[in-house]
Amino acid sequence: MIDNAVKITTNRHSTKTMPANKISFKGNASQTGQKFAEAAAESLRKTIDDFDKMKKLVIINGSPRNDNISNTYKALMAEAAYYKNKFPELETEYFKLPKDMNGCFNCKTCIPHCVQKGDNFKDIVNSMEDATDVMIGSPVYLDMPTPQTVAFLTRLNCMAENTDRKFFANKAIHLVSTAFCSGTKTCIHAMMGACEMLGFTIKGRSTREYIVKWADKKLRGGLSKNDAIWLE
Repeated sequence: MIDNAVKITTNRHSTKTMPANKISFKGNASQTGQKFAEAAAESLRKTIDDFDKMKKLVIINGSPRNDNISNTYKALMAEAAYYKNKFPELETEYFKLPKDMNGCFNCKTCIPHCVQKGDNFKDIVNSMEDATDVMIGSPVYLDMPTPQTVAFLTRLNCMAENTDRKFFANKAIHLVSTAFCSGTKTCIHAMMGACEMLGFTIKGRSTREYIVKWADKKLRGGLSKNDAIWLE
């Protein structure tokens, strides 16, 4: 149960594979071309099978609120429980971004790790090194991720640039966003764009939402609870 939150949106992976024997060239395709297509399909199928076997999930919370009152934390734990139920041997490790996390300064001295000190960035990167999956969660702040979430993503660019993006290869990304009434998809879109640039694997794009009434009369996202049509 997620209390006091109206909307929680996550990007849930869904991937379909096509059997090799279903791929064919139109017209007078050569046997060589057909064999190439079958080999490519088999390689893709093996790759997707490997991705589907979640072994280690690193969970990163970009909410500045304490975990005992954070809806983002509750959503991340619910998602982690979902995957843990699907993969009983899944290893999980949780990190919370500090409120004062700095972004990248473009100091050009990060080889390969970021050289900034005073936060848990290096610990997160070390944990991510052997992870098969990474999940990042952020509440919506003016239709955007939180400042510390954006700062963290910019700092990850050192690992992308210094490893030719190989550090993020074969690591599937999962994104979670929470809000009172709007902005979750915009927030996820911003994080997704950064993750694509970094080189994370994106196996599919779909969402699920949990809607709960909010009890107070505060105006949020230009809307009050009276502006919504509630289905009892």
